[in-house]
Amino acid sequence: MSAQPHTRTLNTRAVPTRHYFRAELLRAKWSLTMFLPIIMVAIALVSMVFSRGVDATAMASAHIYSLILLPPLAAITSVIGQNREEKLRQGGLIWRNISSTRVLLARAATVIASTALGHALMATLLARSVSTALQFTIFNTLSFFVFWAFGLALWRLVPRAALFLAPLTAIAWAIAGTLDAMSPNWQVLPWTWAIRPTLPIHGVQANSITAPADSEIWDIAILPPALLHLLLGLGFFAIALAAHGKSLSLPTGRERSTSSLSHGMSATLPWRTWWSLAALMLAGLAVVRVVWNPEYALGLLSFVCVPTATTVVAIMTWTSQADAWPALMYRRSRGSITLRLFALDMAFLVPVLVVAVIISGAGGETNGQTGINPWPYQAVIAPLVTAMIVAVTGLIARRSVAAAIFASVALGGWAVMVGGDVLSASPLWWTSEWGWTWVVRDYPERWPLMVLVSAIVTGAFVAWARATSLKAIRFLS
Repeated sequence: MSAQPHTRTLNTRAVPTRHYFRAELLRAKWSLTMFLPIIMVAIALVSMVFSRGVDATAMASAHIYSLILLPPLAAITSVIGQNREEKLRQGGLIWRNISSTRVLLARAATVIASTALGHALMATLLARSVSTALQFTIFNTLSFFVFWAFGLALWRLVPRAALFLAPLTAIAWAIAGTLDAMSPNWQVLPWTWAIRPTLPIHGVQANSITAPADSEIWDIAILPPALLHLLLGLGFFAIALAAHGKSLSLPTGRERSTSSLSHGMSATLPWRTWWSLAALMLAGLAVVRVVWNPEYALGLLSFVCVPTATTVVAIMTWTSQADAWPALMYRRSRGSITLRLFALDMAFLVPVLVVAVIISGAGGETNGQTGINPWPYQAVIAPLVTAMIVAVTGLIARRSVAAAIFASVALGGWAVMVGGDVLSASPLWWTSEWGWTWVVRDYPERWPLMVLVSAIVTGAFVAWARATSLKAIRFLS
């Protein structure tokens, strides 16, 4: 009697749906999803503090969250979660008899529940009426889902690269929405759908300034753009579901040279990606300057391009070396590895950002308050801010890439709130290092202090990273 081959018919319905939700709750433990309510409450408390120093309500002060912090935070939550699960092979479930569709549905429900809780707590602290609290909670949770779904779809299409493209695109999307929020053609401009409903909810204009009683923002209907925004998010989620069968992208081998340590490390860095992104950044700044004016271009450069480009380079530098890090730590010259990587990053970033400052501001008008042209000062400070961000985010990335991205986004958001506001005249300007490229525009006399503090901070964090380079092995998975 011949032996019949053993076959098994896959029946994904054999696993009850409640088990998918239970698994997602376990996966969310100690993840960014778990800490979202805490992050949102912290943002609400900071907004309440700021509202006391300016002529604005706490809800108006919190518009910076809905405007520029929520989109990248949602995208980061998505791609970081997917990156973690793929590194862990979905907790071993990738080979099990489960439904990928129901996994994503359970994951979406978990994220929505966490963000709904966070937004409800924010509304309790910020809103003055129940209707405003409900509108704030519902729309911001909806918007978080849309950008989360966008990050998920992008990860399915371009894994790994989505770690940086998702938050960058979300930030660019938010900025475009701010510029066109009051356009009469908003129905055909998807980037405005996330911004328009926030204006009457927060009681502000598109620039986050408190709206007067006769402002046109009070005539904005919240429901139409909210529904269009939701449909966009469902489209992103459908793309993610359609691409769920895509195989895991496993780490690939990298070219390594044994002739020179510096050459070997340099060969593993994603230079083509960096130069491509740099070209896009410079072209975008040139367009902004031509279409609008140098001040807009310098603002975009100072608050978005410098922090984002530097964070991307610092984190990609670490991820490109992480696989070989244990072996590198056995070399005699391991003490200089951190310094060499820092030098490689700066060798790329400094000329790119100096050129970016020249493209954005050279030939522009002088500052009306100081009577001088600020761009030469910004060209000096931009590389120093870059050095600080490389040192800080590079050190944090050794422990957690997610923590490094979140820290840089949080510090960048704080820099916008302080450095881009009248608060830059107060002692708080010391805490807005990520935005000093803009602060020196209004206060060029501060540049010697900025140089000194930047050098101290950079030196301290680089020394810290060098001293703890061997300990970084324990955080590698």
